[in-house]
Amino acid sequence: MKESKNLEKAWKDKIILDLGRDRYKRLFSTTNEGINVSPHYSSNKKCLIDPEQLLFPKEWNIISEIKCDKNTNLNEHVKLLYENEIKNLIISNYQDQFIDNSFLSNGNIYIKTDRPVNYNSEFKLLIEPNLDSKEPSNLNKSYQENFRLNLSSEFFKKSGANIVQEIAFTLSAGIDYVNKYGNTLFNKISFELIQGNNYFFEIAKIQATRILWSIISKKYGNQIDNCIITAKPTSKNKTTKNYNNNLIRTTSECMSAILGGCDFIKSIPYDIKFNDENEFSQRITNNQLLILKNETSIECVNNAISGSYYITYLIEKLAEKSLKLIKKIENNGGYFHDQKNKKIFQEILINHDIEKEQYESGDKVLVGQNKFTNA
Repeated sequence: MKESKNLEKAWKDKIILDLGRDRYKRLFSTTNEGINVSPHYSSNKKCLIDPEQLLFPKEWNIISEIKCDKNTNLNEHVKLLYENEIKNLIISNYQDQFIDNSFLSNGNIYIKTDRPVNYNSEFKLLIEPNLDSKEPSNLNKSYQENFRLNLSSEFFKKSGANIVQEIAFTLSAGIDYVNKYGNTLFNKISFELIQGNNYFFEIAKIQATRILWSIISKKYGNQIDNCIITAKPTSKNKTTKNYNNNLIRTTSECMSAILGGCDFIKSIPYDIKFNDENEFSQRITNNQLLILKNETSIECVNNAISGSYYITYLIEKLAEKSLKLIKKIENNGGYFHDQKNKKIFQEILINHDIEKEQYESGDKVLVGQNKFTNA
Protein backbone atom coordinates (compact mmCIF):
# COMPACT_ATOMS: atom_id res chain seq x y z
CA MET A 1 0.00 0.00 0.00
CA LYS A 2 2.88 2.33 0.89
CA GLU A 3 4.54 1.49 -2.43
CA SER A 4 1.30 2.36 -4.25
CA LYS A 5 1.05 5.74 -2.51
CA ASN A 6 4.70 6.51 -3.34
CA LEU A 7 4.09 5.67 -7.00
CA GLU A 8 0.98 7.84 -7.08
CA LYS A 9 2.90 10.76 -5.56
CA ALA A 10 5.70 10.28 -8.08
CA TRP A 11 3.24 10.51 -10.98
CA LYS A 12 1.58 13.56 -9.45
CA ASP A 13 4.91 15.34 -9.01
CA LYS A 14 5.98 14.47 -12.55
CA ILE A 15 2.76 15.79 -14.14
CA ILE A 16 2.90 19.01 -12.08
CA LEU A 17 6.52 19.47 -13.13
CA ASP A 18 5.61 19.04 -16.82
CA LEU A 19 2.33 20.98 -16.89
CA GLY A 20 2.29 23.26 -13.87
CA ARG A 21 -0.03 23.07 -10.88
CA ASP A 22 -2.94 25.01 -12.46
CA ARG A 23 -3.11 22.82 -15.56
CA TYR A 24 -2.75 19.73 -13.37
CA LYS A 25 -5.79 20.74 -11.31
CA ARG A 26 -7.84 21.19 -14.49
CA LEU A 27 -7.23 17.53 -15.38
CA PHE A 28 -9.60 16.44 -12.60
CA SER A 29 -13.29 16.23 -13.50
CA THR A 30 -16.62 14.72 -12.47
CA THR A 31 -18.84 13.00 -15.03
CA ASN A 32 -22.62 13.11 -15.34
CA GLU A 33 -22.62 9.73 -13.58
CA GLY A 34 -21.02 11.38 -10.55
CA ILE A 35 -17.70 9.59 -11.07
CA ASN A 36 -14.51 11.48 -10.30
CA VAL A 37 -11.88 11.19 -13.03
CA SER A 38 -8.20 11.76 -12.26
CA PRO A 39 -5.23 12.26 -14.62
CA HIS A 40 -3.38 9.20 -13.26
CA TYR A 41 -4.14 5.87 -11.57
CA SER A 42 -2.12 3.25 -9.75
CA SER A 43 -2.75 -0.12 -8.09
CA ASN A 44 -5.43 0.23 -5.42
CA LYS A 45 -5.49 -2.50 -2.78
CA LYS A 46 -8.92 -1.30 -1.64
CA CYS A 47 -10.47 -1.98 -5.05
CA LEU A 48 -13.18 -4.62 -4.72
CA ILE A 49 -12.97 -5.67 -8.38
CA ASP A 50 -10.32 -8.29 -9.06
CA PRO A 51 -9.09 -7.59 -12.62
CA GLU A 52 -8.28 -11.27 -13.04
CA GLN A 53 -11.88 -12.25 -12.22
CA LEU A 54 -13.68 -10.16 -14.82
CA LEU A 55 -16.41 -11.96 -16.78
CA PHE A 56 -15.65 -12.53 -20.45
CA PRO A 57 -17.21 -14.88 -23.03
CA LYS A 58 -14.90 -17.31 -24.83
CA GLU A 59 -15.39 -15.37 -28.06
CA TRP A 60 -17.42 -12.60 -29.63
CA ASN A 61 -19.34 -12.90 -32.88
CA ILE A 62 -20.90 -10.61 -35.44
CA ILE A 63 -24.68 -10.62 -35.55
CA SER A 64 -26.74 -8.97 -38.26
CA GLU A 65 -30.39 -7.93 -38.20
CA ILE A 66 -32.61 -8.27 -41.26
CA LYS A 67 -35.72 -6.11 -41.35
CA CYS A 68 -38.32 -7.93 -43.44
CA ASP A 69 -41.31 -7.06 -45.49
CA LYS A 70 -43.31 -9.25 -47.85
CA ASN A 71 -41.01 -8.34 -50.76
CA THR A 72 -37.81 -9.31 -48.95
CA ASN A 73 -35.93 -12.12 -50.67
CA LEU A 74 -34.95 -13.65 -47.36
CA ASN A 75 -32.99 -16.61 -48.66
CA GLU A 76 -30.90 -14.40 -50.92
CA HIS A 77 -30.22 -12.02 -48.05
CA VAL A 78 -29.27 -14.82 -45.67
CA LYS A 79 -27.08 -16.49 -48.31
CA LEU A 80 -25.11 -13.27 -48.85
CA LEU A 81 -24.45 -12.91 -45.13
CA TYR A 82 -23.46 -16.58 -44.81
CA GLU A 83 -20.99 -16.17 -47.67
CA ASN A 84 -19.36 -13.43 -45.58
CA GLU A 85 -19.23 -15.76 -42.56
CA ILE A 86 -21.97 -13.84 -40.74
CA LYS A 87 -24.09 -16.74 -39.48
CA ASN A 88 -25.79 -15.20 -36.46
CA LEU A 89 -28.91 -13.47 -37.72
CA ILE A 90 -31.94 -11.71 -36.28
CA ILE A 91 -35.02 -11.41 -38.46
CA SER A 92 -37.46 -8.71 -37.44
CA ASN A 93 -40.95 -8.14 -38.85
CA TYR A 94 -40.96 -11.72 -40.13
CA GLN A 95 -43.63 -12.36 -42.78
CA ASP A 96 -43.73 -16.18 -42.81
CA GLN A 97 -41.23 -16.40 -45.66
CA PHE A 98 -39.69 -19.79 -46.38
CA ILE A 99 -36.08 -20.20 -45.21
CA ASP A 100 -33.86 -22.94 -46.60
CA ASN A 101 -33.26 -25.65 -43.99
CA SER A 102 -29.50 -25.60 -44.68
CA PHE A 103 -29.37 -22.10 -43.22
CA LEU A 104 -31.24 -23.19 -40.12
CA SER A 105 -28.81 -26.06 -39.50
CA ASN A 106 -25.60 -24.08 -40.10
CA GLY A 107 -26.22 -20.94 -38.13
CA ASN A 108 -28.28 -19.23 -35.45
CA ILE A 109 -31.39 -17.52 -36.77
CA TYR A 110 -33.64 -15.67 -34.35
CA ILE A 111 -37.11 -14.33 -35.05
CA LYS A 112 -37.44 -11.04 -33.19
CA THR A 113 -40.79 -9.97 -31.77
CA ASP A 114 -42.02 -7.77 -28.94
CA ARG A 115 -44.37 -10.42 -27.56
CA PRO A 116 -44.79 -14.21 -27.53
CA VAL A 117 -46.10 -15.56 -30.84
CA ASN A 118 -46.32 -18.96 -32.53
CA TYR A 119 -43.48 -19.54 -34.98
CA ASN A 120 -41.96 -22.57 -36.63
CA SER A 121 -40.21 -24.45 -33.81
CA GLU A 122 -37.03 -24.60 -35.91
CA PHE A 123 -36.58 -20.90 -35.28
CA LYS A 124 -35.24 -19.44 -32.08
CA LEU A 125 -37.56 -16.80 -30.72
CA LEU A 126 -36.10 -13.51 -29.50
CA ILE A 127 -38.70 -11.66 -27.46
CA GLU A 128 -37.62 -8.03 -27.12
CA PRO A 129 -40.33 -6.23 -25.14
CA ASN A 130 -40.97 -2.52 -25.35
CA LEU A 131 -39.60 -1.17 -22.07
CA ASP A 132 -41.55 2.05 -22.57
CA SER A 133 -44.43 0.13 -21.07
CA LYS A 134 -46.27 0.08 -17.77
CA GLU A 135 -46.54 -3.72 -17.64
CA PRO A 136 -44.18 -6.60 -18.43
CA SER A 137 -45.02 -8.68 -21.51
CA ASN A 138 -47.11 -11.79 -20.97
CA LEU A 139 -44.74 -14.73 -21.36
CA ASN A 140 -47.15 -17.47 -20.30
CA LYS A 141 -47.69 -18.82 -23.83
CA SER A 142 -44.02 -19.20 -24.62
CA TYR A 143 -42.61 -19.84 -21.18
CA GLN A 144 -40.57 -23.08 -21.26
CA GLU A 145 -40.32 -22.74 -25.06
CA ASN A 146 -37.24 -22.09 -27.21
CA PHE A 147 -36.94 -18.35 -26.66
CA ARG A 148 -34.73 -15.65 -25.20
CA LEU A 149 -36.07 -12.58 -23.41
CA ASN A 150 -33.82 -9.82 -24.73
CA LEU A 151 -33.87 -6.58 -22.74
CA SER A 152 -32.54 -3.61 -24.71
CA SER A 153 -31.24 -0.40 -23.17
CA GLU A 154 -32.09 1.58 -26.33
CA PHE A 155 -35.16 3.24 -24.83
CA PHE A 156 -33.07 4.59 -21.95
CA LYS A 157 -30.15 5.67 -24.15
CA LYS A 158 -32.43 7.56 -26.53
CA SER A 159 -34.25 9.18 -23.60
CA GLY A 160 -30.96 10.64 -22.37
CA ALA A 161 -29.75 8.19 -19.73
CA ASN A 162 -26.19 8.35 -18.52
CA ILE A 163 -24.37 5.03 -18.17
CA VAL A 164 -25.33 4.41 -14.54
CA GLN A 165 -28.99 5.02 -15.38
CA GLU A 166 -28.78 2.80 -18.47
CA ILE A 167 -27.39 -0.13 -16.48
CA ALA A 168 -29.73 0.31 -13.51
CA PHE A 169 -33.00 0.67 -15.43
CA THR A 170 -32.20 -2.20 -17.82
CA LEU A 171 -31.35 -4.60 -14.99
CA SER A 172 -34.34 -3.41 -12.94
CA ALA A 173 -36.62 -4.39 -15.82
CA GLY A 174 -35.00 -7.83 -15.73
CA ILE A 175 -35.62 -8.09 -11.98
CA ASP A 176 -39.32 -7.31 -12.50
CA TYR A 177 -39.61 -10.13 -15.07
CA VAL A 178 -37.91 -12.56 -12.68
CA ASN A 179 -40.20 -11.46 -9.84
CA LYS A 180 -43.19 -12.24 -12.05
CA TYR A 181 -42.07 -15.50 -13.68
CA GLY A 182 -39.60 -17.00 -11.22
CA ASN A 183 -35.85 -17.36 -10.97
CA THR A 184 -35.57 -19.96 -13.77
CA LEU A 185 -36.18 -17.03 -16.13
CA PHE A 186 -32.58 -15.95 -15.44
CA ASN A 187 -31.58 -18.70 -17.89
CA LYS A 188 -33.61 -17.00 -20.64
CA ILE A 189 -32.72 -13.33 -20.13
CA SER A 190 -30.16 -11.61 -22.33
CA PHE A 191 -29.31 -7.93 -22.78
CA GLU A 192 -28.71 -5.59 -25.67
CA LEU A 193 -26.61 -2.62 -24.57
CA ILE A 194 -26.31 0.53 -26.64
CA GLN A 195 -22.78 1.87 -26.90
CA GLY A 196 -22.15 5.63 -26.79
CA ASN A 197 -19.02 7.65 -27.42
CA ASN A 198 -17.56 7.76 -23.88
CA TYR A 199 -15.05 5.09 -24.87
CA PHE A 200 -13.53 3.88 -21.58
CA PHE A 201 -16.83 4.19 -19.70
CA GLU A 202 -18.58 2.11 -22.37
CA ILE A 203 -15.91 -0.59 -22.03
CA ALA A 204 -16.45 -0.64 -18.28
CA LYS A 205 -20.25 -0.67 -18.73
CA ILE A 206 -20.27 -4.16 -20.26
CA GLN A 207 -18.30 -5.59 -17.32
CA ALA A 208 -20.31 -3.70 -14.69
CA THR A 209 -23.52 -5.13 -16.21
CA ARG A 210 -22.16 -8.69 -16.15
CA ILE A 211 -20.93 -8.38 -12.56
CA LEU A 212 -24.20 -6.89 -11.28
CA TRP A 213 -26.35 -9.50 -13.04
CA SER A 214 -24.17 -12.22 -11.49
CA ILE A 215 -24.67 -10.66 -8.03
CA ILE A 216 -28.43 -10.22 -8.52
CA SER A 217 -29.00 -13.74 -9.90
CA LYS A 218 -26.94 -15.23 -7.06
CA LYS A 219 -29.21 -13.47 -4.57
CA TYR A 220 -32.20 -15.15 -6.27
CA GLY A 221 -30.53 -18.56 -6.09
CA ASN A 222 -29.72 -18.97 -9.79
CA GLN A 223 -26.34 -17.37 -10.38
CA ILE A 224 -25.63 -16.44 -14.01
CA ASP A 225 -22.05 -15.46 -14.79
CA ASN A 226 -22.35 -15.79 -18.55
CA CYS A 227 -25.47 -13.85 -19.50
CA ILE A 228 -25.57 -13.13 -23.24
CA ILE A 229 -24.84 -9.50 -24.06
CA THR A 230 -25.30 -8.06 -27.53
CA ALA A 231 -24.02 -4.55 -28.13
CA LYS A 232 -24.62 -2.04 -30.88
CA PRO A 233 -23.80 1.65 -31.46
CA THR A 234 -26.25 4.33 -30.46
CA SER A 235 -28.10 6.30 -33.13
CA LYS A 236 -28.43 9.26 -30.80
CA ASN A 237 -25.06 10.86 -31.59
CA LYS A 238 -25.21 10.22 -35.33
CA THR A 239 -25.45 13.31 -37.52
CA THR A 240 -26.70 14.34 -40.93
CA LYS A 241 -24.01 17.02 -41.22
CA ASN A 242 -20.59 15.51 -41.97
CA TYR A 243 -22.31 12.14 -41.90
CA ASN A 244 -19.19 10.17 -42.84
CA ASN A 245 -18.01 10.82 -39.28
CA ASN A 246 -20.75 8.41 -38.19
CA LEU A 247 -18.69 5.52 -39.54
CA ILE A 248 -15.79 6.47 -37.25
CA ARG A 249 -18.18 6.79 -34.30
CA THR A 250 -19.74 3.37 -34.85
CA THR A 251 -16.28 1.80 -35.16
CA SER A 252 -15.10 3.14 -31.80
CA GLU A 253 -18.42 2.20 -30.21
CA CYS A 254 -18.15 -1.38 -31.54
CA MET A 255 -14.57 -1.61 -30.27
CA SER A 256 -15.60 -0.49 -26.78
CA ALA A 257 -18.19 -3.30 -26.68
CA ILE A 258 -15.73 -5.93 -27.89
CA LEU A 259 -13.06 -4.89 -25.36
CA GLY A 260 -15.70 -4.82 -22.62
CA GLY A 261 -16.66 -8.43 -23.31
CA CYS A 262 -19.87 -8.63 -25.34
CA ASP A 263 -20.99 -11.93 -26.88
CA PHE A 264 -22.41 -10.42 -30.07
CA ILE A 265 -21.78 -7.14 -31.84
CA LYS A 266 -24.11 -5.38 -34.27
CA SER A 267 -23.49 -2.14 -36.06
CA ILE A 268 -25.74 0.46 -37.66
CA PRO A 269 -25.45 2.17 -41.08
CA TYR A 270 -23.63 5.50 -41.25
CA ASP A 271 -26.65 6.99 -43.05
CA ILE A 272 -29.24 5.77 -40.55
CA LYS A 273 -30.44 9.30 -39.77
CA PHE A 274 -31.34 10.34 -43.31
CA ASN A 275 -31.63 7.32 -45.57
CA ASP A 276 -33.75 4.20 -45.91
CA GLU A 277 -32.03 0.85 -45.56
CA ASN A 278 -29.93 0.28 -48.67
CA GLU A 279 -27.47 -2.28 -49.99
CA PHE A 280 -24.45 0.06 -50.11
CA SER A 281 -24.50 1.29 -46.52
CA GLN A 282 -25.37 -2.20 -45.23
CA ARG A 283 -22.37 -3.61 -47.07
CA ILE A 284 -20.13 -0.95 -45.46
CA THR A 285 -21.61 -1.85 -42.06
CA ASN A 286 -20.89 -5.56 -42.54
CA ASN A 287 -17.35 -4.86 -43.75
CA GLN A 288 -16.71 -2.63 -40.74
CA LEU A 289 -17.35 -5.59 -38.43
CA LEU A 290 -15.50 -8.04 -40.67
CA ILE A 291 -12.42 -5.78 -40.53
CA LEU A 292 -12.61 -5.70 -36.73
CA LYS A 293 -12.97 -9.49 -36.67
CA ASN A 294 -10.36 -10.42 -39.25
CA GLU A 295 -7.79 -7.63 -39.49
CA THR A 296 -7.24 -6.18 -36.02
CA SER A 297 -6.50 -9.38 -34.05
CA ILE A 298 -8.77 -7.88 -31.39
CA GLU A 299 -10.40 -11.30 -30.96
CA CYS A 300 -7.07 -12.92 -30.01
CA VAL A 301 -7.09 -11.43 -26.49
CA ASN A 302 -9.85 -12.62 -24.18
CA ASN A 303 -9.29 -9.96 -21.50
CA ALA A 304 -7.51 -6.90 -22.81
CA ILE A 305 -8.44 -4.59 -19.92
CA SER A 306 -7.23 -6.39 -16.79
CA GLY A 307 -3.99 -4.38 -16.70
CA SER A 308 -5.76 -1.01 -16.70
CA TYR A 309 -6.14 0.52 -13.23
CA TYR A 310 -8.36 3.20 -14.76
CA ILE A 311 -10.87 0.79 -16.33
CA THR A 312 -10.92 -1.38 -13.20
CA TYR A 313 -11.75 1.76 -11.20
CA LEU A 314 -14.53 2.65 -13.66
CA ILE A 315 -16.04 -0.85 -13.51
CA GLU A 316 -16.19 -0.67 -9.73
CA LYS A 317 -17.67 2.83 -9.62
CA LEU A 318 -20.26 2.10 -12.32
CA ALA A 319 -21.29 -1.13 -10.57
CA GLU A 320 -21.44 0.59 -7.18
CA LYS A 321 -23.55 3.54 -8.37
CA SER A 322 -25.78 1.38 -10.59
CA LEU A 323 -26.52 -1.00 -7.72
CA LYS A 324 -27.45 1.96 -5.52
CA LEU A 325 -29.90 3.18 -8.19
CA ILE A 326 -31.31 -0.35 -8.68
CA LYS A 327 -32.08 -0.50 -4.94
CA LYS A 328 -33.76 2.90 -5.19
CA ILE A 329 -35.96 1.66 -8.07
CA GLU A 330 -36.78 -1.54 -6.16
CA ASN A 331 -37.70 0.43 -3.03
CA ASN A 332 -40.03 2.52 -5.21
CA GLY A 333 -41.95 -0.59 -6.30
CA GLY A 334 -39.80 -1.84 -9.18
CA TYR A 335 -39.20 -0.84 -12.78
CA PHE A 336 -42.71 -1.13 -14.22
CA HIS A 337 -44.24 0.61 -11.22
CA ASP A 338 -41.85 3.49 -11.85
CA GLN A 339 -42.91 3.55 -15.51
CA LYS A 340 -46.43 4.28 -14.33
CA ASN A 341 -45.48 7.34 -12.32
CA LYS A 342 -42.09 8.24 -13.95
CA LYS A 343 -40.78 9.25 -10.55
CA ILE A 344 -37.21 7.97 -10.77
CA PHE A 345 -37.26 7.87 -14.59
CA GLN A 346 -37.49 11.66 -14.37
CA GLU A 347 -33.77 11.62 -13.51
CA ILE A 348 -33.06 10.35 -17.05
CA LEU A 349 -34.95 13.30 -18.56
CA ILE A 350 -32.98 15.68 -16.33
CA ASN A 351 -29.73 14.13 -17.56
CA HIS A 352 -30.98 14.55 -21.16
CA ASP A 353 -31.34 18.29 -20.61
CA ILE A 354 -27.91 18.47 -18.96
CA GLU A 355 -26.26 16.73 -21.93
CA LYS A 356 -28.11 18.90 -24.41
CA GLU A 357 -26.77 22.01 -22.68
CA GLN A 358 -23.25 20.52 -22.64
CA TYR A 359 -23.34 20.05 -26.42
CA GLU A 360 -24.85 23.47 -27.03
CA SER A 361 -22.20 25.14 -24.89
CA GLY A 362 -19.36 23.11 -26.40
CA ASP A 363 -18.45 21.38 -23.13
CA LYS A 364 -19.11 18.13 -25.00
CA VAL A 365 -17.83 17.86 -28.57
CA LEU A 366 -19.57 16.26 -31.53
CA VAL A 367 -17.07 16.58 -34.37
CA GLY A 368 -18.52 18.22 -37.47
CA GLN A 369 -21.64 19.23 -35.58
CA ASN A 370 -20.74 21.67 -32.81
CA LYS A 371 -16.96 21.83 -33.44
CA PHE A 372 -14.56 21.33 -36.35
CA THR A 373 -17.40 21.97 -38.78
CA ASN A 374 -16.80 21.97 -42.53
CA ALA A 375 -18.68 24.79 -44.21
